Amino acid sequence: MGRKAGIMRVNPKQFGRRINRPCLSEMLTFLACMKKSNFNDDGCMQEKKALQNCMDLQAKQGKQHNTINYHLQRISRMMKGQ
Repeated sequence: MGRKAGIMRVNPKQFGRRINRPCLSEMLTFLACMKKSNFNDDGCMQEKKALQNCMDLQAKQGKQHNTINYHLQRISRMMKGQ
């Protein structure tokens, strides 16, 4: 990628970054139950509640800034301030 409009960027695909999918298992369980019950969510209330709880928990946690692009931008701002 390189440098664009004064912002340093790195292509994270080059580093083999693992993608975090926090509610994937709950979502897959809910979708499997939906398919089993002919797409009627009345029979899948337990799975639906588990998925909703997981999504609510993820929303409360907020976004974590631990990507390489975040740190490059942070260092760039520090360097400009000196």
